[in-house]
Amino acid sequence: MRVEVETLDSTQVKLEIEVPAQEVDEALEEAYKALRAYVSLPGFRKGRVPLAILKSRFPEHINAEVVKQLVFPAYEDALNNKQLVPLAQPTFDPPLEQLKVTENHPLVFTATVNVKPTFEIPDYEEIEADKTPINVPRENVETHIKRLQLQSATFEPIEEDRLVQESDCVRIDWTCTLDGEELENESAQDIDVDLTSEDLDADLVAGLIEMRVGETKLIEVNFDTTHPLPALAGKQVKYNVTLHAITQKHLPELDDEFAKDLGYETYNQMHGVIWNNLVEEERILQIDKQKTEILEQLIEKTNITIPDELVEQYVQQALQNVKKQLNAQQKTPEESGINLETLPEELRRDVIQQTKQNWIFDEIAEDEGIYVSDDELEWEIRRAAEQQNRDAQKYADLLKASNRLEDFRVQLQHEKIYQFLIQEASAKKSLIITG
Repeated sequence: MRVEVETLDSTQVKLEIEVPAQEVDEALEEAYKALRAYVSLPGFRKGRVPLAILKSRFPEHINAEVVKQLVFPAYEDALNNKQLVPLAQPTFDPPLEQLKVTENHPLVFTATVNVKPTFEIPDYEEIEADKTPINVPRENVETHIKRLQLQSATFEPIEEDRLVQESDCVRIDWTCTLDGEELENESAQDIDVDLTSEDLDADLVAGLIEMRVGETKLIEVNFDTTHPLPALAGKQVKYNVTLHAITQKHLPELDDEFAKDLGYETYNQMHGVIWNNLVEEERILQIDKQKTEILEQLIEKTNITIPDELVEQYVQQALQNVKKQLNAQQKTPEESGINLETLPEELRRDVIQQTKQNWIFDEIAEDEGIYVSDDELEWEIRRAAEQQNRDAQKYADLLKASNRLEDFRVQLQHEKIYQFLIQEASAKKSLIITG
């Protein structure tokens, strides 16, 4: 088979493919045999119709069968021989329905297709990552334990009949409403609140001061735009508050008894475990930061062009998935915080970034031989199932049934690639400031 490749641009090629006459003749003979086996015509028994009559009566059928038999295998062989990775279905010239097969003649056609471009991965030493040794100061551990101490505080009502002061603790009920609708997640019953806490909004604290036990009061709170809950950011919320008691806070002693109440054997053991946990949390944060830094640099330093048609195809698929999910949840885009006008552009950026990452990581995996074996996959499935308190076999079956098993394998492969890149990357130089 003859194959000639014409590069149209960095992501598109035209393949001129010639199937030898001998293969054409063999395919014609097979097609005639298959047709003769089930065709019956007046005057002839099934399987006995002369070849000349079949050629004259069924030329379109024979032509279509031979084209189907020859074109796609030849196209696949051409891609394999030239080591091309198609990104979409090809365009054939002439179109398959117009392609004619002639006995004793080769079959010649062209296929134009978008292909995965070739590109060079930058030297790993060009990539920099923050490899600063993890250091969690003792003060951070003490702050964490203080937070646990505050969470274990007890509150005792005081007997004195007086108004609430700004240094008090109070026991209250509150119902939170926004635009007349109660926010159940923000409402609470019989809770103890320390008015000196920095977490409390100033409007709420001001409204509670000078209340009397048994009093109910409506307090308006104006949240600024930095509120952690988007639904409340920049909104005015009304709290209907009932004061049950003014209380005195008692903190437990930081000793072995306190540690035992939290599930540890001694205070020193608790201190050590918490310190180790904080170090591990910092290590995980550093790895996440390293991944982000490395990926950004890889994409920036690797020259890759993604065909616009492919990007648009992925964007449209993602849009359809979003709309299906909204329909399944019976929600409007507004209720889900989705702007359908800006969403396509957001998806386009995500598609380009994700596609570049996938292609770069595929290249690194092939260059470095980084793969996930079946044994590794099985072990990671078991580990994930244990973390979720699930049966490992049932979890594996679920992944297979939902066609997510290979996605899980790819995720594990990407983690191995990140580990390799973090190891190979150069340490980012620290900024030294001198006076």
